[in-house]
Amino acid sequence: IPDFLTMGNLICGLLGIFAAIDGDPLRAADLIIFAMVLDSFDGKVAEWLNQKNAMGKELDSLADLVSFGVTPAVIFYLSEAMESGALKAGIAAFFVSCGMLRLARYNISEGKGFEGVPITVNGVLFPALVFLGASYPVIYTAWPSLMIAQGLLMVSSLKISRLF
Repeated sequence: IPDFLTMGNLICGLLGIFAAIDGDPLRAADLIIFAMVLDSFDGKVAEWLNQKNAMGKELDSLADLVSFGVTPAVIFYLSEAMESGALKAGIAAFFVSCGMLRLARYNISEGKGFEGVPITVNGVLFPALVFLGASYPVIYTAWPSLMIAQGLLMVSSLKISRLF
C-alpha cells in the first residue's frame, strides 16, 4: 500500500509534466499539490503497517525528484518567466541537480531532522507561484531567482527539524 501511494506521487509528477507541456501550468500545479498529499501519507502508512524499508525510502526519493524537482523545473522552463535559452535551461538543470543531491544526502543520513531544505517544500512553493502568477503575472519575474535560491537551500547545511 505505501508503495502504491509513492507510485501515485510519481504519476502525479509525470502528469504534471504533461500538463505543463500541454500549456496548462495550473493543472500542473494542482498535480504537484496532489503528489505532495500522497507523499505525506506513504511514509506514515508504511510505519502504521510496519512496512518501512530501504526500498520504500529509495522509491520515495525517486518519486519526489520527479514531482518536486523535475515538474517545477519543466513548468519554469515552459513559462514566460524569462527568455528561453541556455540560461533558462541552466537554471532548471541546476535546480533539478540540487534536488537530486539533496535526496541522495537524505537517503544516506541517519539523523531525525533534515540537512538542507527538503525537496518537498517545492510542492508548496512552486504551485503557489503558479497560482499567484495566474493573477499577477509580474510575480514570474522572481521565478529564476527563486529556483536558484531554493536549489542552494536544498543543498545547504541548514539544520531543519521535521514538522510531521
